[in-house]
Amino acid sequence: MPVFYIDGESRGNEQNSLPRKAKIAIAYMESSDKIDPAKFRIYWQLLGDRTNNEAEYYALLKALALIEERWADKSNGRIQGNVGEILVRSDSQLVVNQVNGQWRVEDSKLIELSEEARDSLKKLGPVRLEWVPREENYAGLWLEGKLKPLSVERIRG
Repeated sequence: MPVFYIDGESRGNEQNSLPRKAKIAIAYMESSDKIDPAKFRIYWQLLGDRTNNEAEYYALLKALALIEERWADKSNGRIQGNVGEILVRSDSQLVVNQVNGQWRVEDSKLIELSEEARDSLKKLGPVRLEWVPREENYAGLWLEGKLKPLSVERIRG
């Protein structure tokens, strides 16, 4: 089963007077059966002035866009049957619980992002979003400089 680890960060998030510098990372591996940190492919993107929670949501949305681009049937937008389930893991309890419907979304910016994520998950089909502890989030480890992956690619736009 293909697995994606997602993370977002916002430098300066705690300083209201300065613009924040947000960045996302997505760590991808072909199979969740045997995790080898050296074999991850990292995709990353600069976001500009976003909160940490917004960055977490943008990481999820970008991972879902990559999933759709690679595995979705062009005619109906659903994951093709031969792919099976795809796993997306995040250390953001907020994002995972809001998107999975266990927590209410109250922030107006996050309402829109969570609805977009839910709609995308519903359209794609067999994609499961689950929480992992921070020390098991390979995208976060890459953002911290603690992971040396197989390849790193910057996402444009």
